[in-house]
Amino acid sequence: MRTQPSERATARESVTSILVVDDEPANLVAMEAVLGELGHPLVQVQSGEAALKELLQREFALVILDVHMPDLDGFETARLIRQRPRTEHLPIIFATAYDQTDARVLEGYDLGAVDFMFKPLQPAVLRAKAHVFVQLHERTSQIARQAAELRQHERREAEQRLARERERWEREALERKMVEQREAAEAMAARADELARTVAERAAAQRELKRINARLAESDRRKDQFLATLAHELRNPLAPLSFAVGLLQERDDPELTEVYERIERQLRHIERLVDDLLDVSRVTSGKIELRRARCELGDVVRAGVELSRAPIEAGGHELEVTLPDEPVPIEGDAVRLAQVVSNLLNNAARYSDGPGTVRLALLHDAGIAEIVVQDDGRGIAPTMVDSIFDAFVQEKVGQGGLGLGLHLAKQLVELHEGRISAYSEGIGEGSTFRIELPLALDPTEVSSERRRRRTPVSPVELAPLRPLRISLIEDQDDIREMMGLLLTRWGHLVEDAATGEAGVALVQEWSCDVAMVDIGLPDIDGYEVARRLRASLGARCPTLIAVTGWGQESHRRQAIEAGFDRHLVKPVSPRDLRRVLSESSAPAGDAGGNDGGDEHVQVEQDQEP
Repeated sequence: MRTQPSERATARESVTSILVVDDEPANLVAMEAVLGELGHPLVQVQSGEAALKELLQREFALVILDVHMPDLDGFETARLIRQRPRTEHLPIIFATAYDQTDARVLEGYDLGAVDFMFKPLQPAVLRAKAHVFVQLHERTSQIARQAAELRQHERREAEQRLARERERWEREALERKMVEQREAAEAMAARADELARTVAERAAAQRELKRINARLAESDRRKDQFLATLAHELRNPLAPLSFAVGLLQERDDPELTEVYERIERQLRHIERLVDDLLDVSRVTSGKIELRRARCELGDVVRAGVELSRAPIEAGGHELEVTLPDEPVPIEGDAVRLAQVVSNLLNNAARYSDGPGTVRLALLHDAGIAEIVVQDDGRGIAPTMVDSIFDAFVQEKVGQGGLGLGLHLAKQLVELHEGRISAYSEGIGEGSTFRIELPLALDPTEVSSERRRRRTPVSPVELAPLRPLRISLIEDQDDIREMMGLLLTRWGHLVEDAATGEAGVALVQEWSCDVAMVDIGLPDIDGYEVARRLRASLGARCPTLIAVTGWGQESHRRQAIEAGFDRHLVKPVSPRDLRRVLSESSAPAGDAGGNDGGDEHVQVEQDQEP
């Protein structure tokens, strides 16, 4: 079968074809006769150029190429065939009637020829060789197709596996996402429940806090009321003692001088403690008002020793005091610092189980004064050293006190820009307390200050009292009787009343110079007494002096607003009482005098320790 070049377009590339190239038509006819029995299409062309065109358009199993052809011979055509990647391995059989030399044959094989046949060709041999190459091509094509199909199959399987893996991954991802969303929803629900519980608990806590605050406010109000009442009740029994001291002072007995001076110091110390009791918040918050003045620390230490002499002697302890010969000047509140020294000595006495030795030394160097208190008593446990100055802390329970002494001492020392420390080697090894305070003045200045402060009484106190007509309105029998006795001893004429109504009637009926009125009377209080007397007597109203155990600033203001000229806090010292009466009896225009007008003064308590 012979396929003309014009039929190439219709030939199927899938059919195995043989390309025959020969410039002689007779040779082409012979080739067709020989190879037609193979049953494969033959493509016959007469030049190398035509053969190359056919090779560009379709695939062949074998090329039978004539060597001698015009223009482009067989060798040159074969060389061009080998240069193309698609046909570089295409089998070529050279056929020639010439050039039968070995050199030409070798040249043909060098060009990649699979065989070199000489014309006239032997039909059987040519047919056999062509058949082998056609079968080889078919097998190769089949293997290629199978390989391609295998690759395609593997690709499809890989795609299917990939699709399955993608589907599985997407499914698992979706499941994970669903699980995460479910867990997130559950967590959000749990958080919402927890938030709801927290909100409910917070609301309940706020309600409880409001209730607690209300209870605390009420407790605080009751505490203030209780402390004020307690201070009032404490001052009432101190008042007759103070007036008794005044009576002792009237007696010219040198043996009693030291006695009543000690009693007076102790009374004033109790007064200061009562003042602290009136404002516990001031003590616990460290807001204690200091009455600063120039003082000599040796005198302060002596005052503190005097305050603590009773507990030291009661415990059978020996007290060793070492003071420097020269003055130790400081700026501070002498009463408060004496209280600090007393607190340390009391602590040493309290925590010594048997008779022992308490040592107190006052030192000074490089602008610092140092007070050291040592004892050989019970000592301090290592776990307690850091908290010994906290409020309500006691190393040994049952020894008296509230555990506020060292706490208050620390606050007072720090208010004086000083510091206090404690040291002990342990239980049974005793303890050492050390106070450091800054020095203030030159010793010569302090000596002068000490002489000035030791002046026994002021000129007003030394001046003779003009006899006064005094109305005394007081419901406490002891206070009324002791004060009346003291005033009578000073030369005044005294009339008294035990109730507010009786007091108003007494002052209205009896023309007096001074009316001394207690506030806490059983029927109407002293404020009402003052208001009635001011309203009924007008300009004829005597000097009104409130003498009361109510000592807070609010009570003083209330007394002044009610019409009182003076506000004295029990227990009134005889010295202060004498000074107030001296001012009331002085003629108009004299220093310290009072004409019964609008000048209102609250007498401060003495600051001497």
